[in-house]
Amino acid sequence: MNRNNRAPHQSRRTIALALSASLALSIIAYYNTVSLTKNSSLILFGDDAPLSPIDPRSSPPLYRKGRTNPMDEADFIIQRAYAETYARMAPCTDEQIETDCIQTVVNHFNQQKIDKNQQILEYSSRNESMSSNSESKLTPLPWWFQTLLRDIPINGAFGFWHHFSTTSTTPPIKFCAIGKNGSTEWRKVFKALNAHEFKDLQKSKFNTRKQLSEDVPQTVFLRDPLERLLSAYLDKCVKDSVRRTQGHCEPNAIFASDWMAKTVKQPADDKTVISLPILFDAAQDADKEMFAAYVDVFPLKWNVHFVPQAIFCDLYRNIDNYDVYFMGKSFMSELDRMASRYGGLLLQSLNDAFQYKSHVINETNASEGNVGANNSHGTKAPTKVAKYYSPRALRRALEYLSIDYVSLKLEVPDWAREMLREDNSVQ
Repeated sequence: MNRNNRAPHQSRRTIALALSASLALSIIAYYNTVSLTKNSSLILFGDDAPLSPIDPRSSPPLYRKGRTNPMDEADFIIQRAYAETYARMAPCTDEQIETDCIQTVVNHFNQQKIDKNQQILEYSSRNESMSSNSESKLTPLPWWFQTLLRDIPINGAFGFWHHFSTTSTTPPIKFCAIGKNGSTEWRKVFKALNAHEFKDLQKSKFNTRKQLSEDVPQTVFLRDPLERLLSAYLDKCVKDSVRRTQGHCEPNAIFASDWMAKTVKQPADDKTVISLPILFDAAQDADKEMFAAYVDVFPLKWNVHFVPQAIFCDLYRNIDNYDVYFMGKSFMSELDRMASRYGGLLLQSLNDAFQYKSHVINETNASEGNVGANNSHGTKAPTKVAKYYSPRALRRALEYLSIDYVSLKLEVPDWAREMLREDNSVQ
């Protein structure tokens, strides 16, 4: 076999070995995470058994609440995952926000575990066994949900940098900035809006210096959760320069060993970190496989760019108090709608950041306008879903992101529903 014939074979072998190494590391990391979680402050049991939605693949068509389309597998996955996780979060008072609220949720689960253990001791002291009915009410929380509760208080999801404000609109507004929802451009917008307060655009901040009343309108731009997840992956993992310098393709020990080699201090004779395979260099022609592997593993350590949108600014609790706008095909029209509503300096600032005016000539141009941002963080994710998503990755992602579809009342895109239908038709 000559060198040219050996090259494709060696490339495929390298990809297979890299993915095998990733899987092995993932399994080890998974069991380590579960072990740590069992011994941490997080809880393994909830208070009620999760809902048991009927699988639409084996039952008559059901209808989603308030909607006319039949319930399909995507809805079933979302309903089941939400019932087993986010729906079991304890309610918080109005005074408990963000980190304090999540701590209340964790404390709630902790108390359930204490009550459960006490109940077991009481039954044991009477030489009795707990009824099957009692046991069924204590269903373990999925591991990825436990790690989410562990990570969001410390990974930046509740950072001040998600809260913008300005008095350069009529009326003044607050804005919830979410990573991978154009946050780079939104920082430019609000710094421009507040520049007059700081006398210098370079020194301007994305928050006004003025105290705003509680009844100031709150605004937010939402994005399709599946598209946003892919955009984060393409930006933080696939882009070599970003992965190697930012360390957001977590867990870095598995997917960003080039980042680890730069940041982890080790003895000169220890090559352990440096010798780890750089998976994205090896797996050049395995886009679906690599993305599916990442979707399986990334909740081992939730990076802020992959956290569901509903978590930011406590949107899952108060989305009804927000003036909501949407990215996607109507993004340019939505920018125009926001500018028209709040006026002031917003129209010019939005156009400087997004150049939307030229697209809002008519609805046809606006509907074709958003194929992804052209800036350094742009990924063109809307055009790449078919290239990266597999049915396996899609099903898992719908579980993680179920809170977005339920609490933010977002609709699953047609391409995702069709992918699951096609996958079921060939099984």
